[in-house]
Amino acid sequence: MNLNEASAKAYEIAVKRNQYKGDGNDTIRALKHCACEVVEAVDAYDCLRNTREDFENELADVIICILSISGAEKIDIEYAISRKMLINEGRAKNGCN
Repeated sequence: MNLNEASAKAYEIAVKRNQYKGDGNDTIRALKHCACEVVEAVDAYDCLRNTREDFENELADVIICILSISGAEKIDIEYAISRKMLINEGRAKNGCN
């Protein structure tokens, strides 16, 4: 999967769902929405009545939310993730958090 293409598609879908209103508060609103999706993922993981599929779906929602933000902000998310993974790998080698 090409993450930058997925980012553009996620943003396109979010616009169609009226999640982006063009009023200057879109990214803040989307970040708050992502926080809610994380809480839903925690609840799905924590709740015994939920299935693994429920948890997987909530994790997917978190990622889709992030992808839509990167699409809206025109961020090369593949590059950003690759760069950050290298940084984290260096931290792990050095015993840093």
